Amino acid sequence: MAFRKFMGADSAAYEAANYVIVPIPYDSNASWLKGAANAPEAVLRASEEIEHYDFETGANVSDSKFVTLAPASYDSIRETVGKIMKDGKIPLCIGGDHSISIPILNTLPDDVSILHVDAHLDMREEYLGNKNSHACALYSASKSHTVVHVGTRSCCEEEIENVRRFSNVLADYRDTESILHDLGNKVYITFDVDALDPSIMPATGTPEPGGMGWADALRTLEAVCREKNVIGIDFVELKPQDGFHFCDVTVAKLIMKSIIYIEG
Repeated sequence: MAFRKFMGADSAAYEAANYVIVPIPYDSNASWLKGAANAPEAVLRASEEIEHYDFETGANVSDSKFVTLAPASYDSIRETVGKIMKDGKIPLCIGGDHSISIPILNTLPDDVSILHVDAHLDMREEYLGNKNSHACALYSASKSHTVVHVGTRSCCEEEIENVRRFSNVLADYRDTESILHDLGNKVYITFDVDALDPSIMPATGTPEPGGMGWADALRTLEAVCREKNVIGIDFVELKPQDGFHFCDVTVAKLIMKSIIYIEG
């Protein structure tokens, strides 16, 4: 069965690829508005229409070696992403609601720190009786990993208590020096697009007023991707909407930029 490719076509076979795009069309653990399951298709479709040349850096993403896998089911995330990492490649996952990150984060080696870019802490032990809710995405991993939260502007008291209990770090996205200081050498990035201001990212299921601008997001990604050993990234919580195709493009560009920044 044919499926879309990032940027319209793979630049390498799996064996030679350094980056593996993993579409994960799943949103059953979203607590409010559904629709994030449509995000992988929308992002891949949008990526076909953007330039491969990056004006900011002068790099061409097609010079990097990437491949796109067939869409993965929720139950196959752990096995799929685990194999990619075992093969020495960097997974770039497109969700889906934030619960797709749980099986990834819970299998990371203990020496990997987590950069969590999100409007919400997602640090509830359970939500509405569901321990796999997208509101719980960082809870389990925080027990054994350093977690740096960036872009946070909404939470409940339970989450603040859990942040303190597990010694998480609440960071200011404008202070990249502190973010780099608090992260270890190996970093996994989980990027919820509602971290972005709704004026540039209205297409998400749980929007919050305020947030990061485009330049803020790029500054944070560039600093971490260039200075740290980034072993994987997921982009979650895009909820595609008619008339807001620029949001699909925004996520596609974030993936493209991440590859270019990691290449250095």
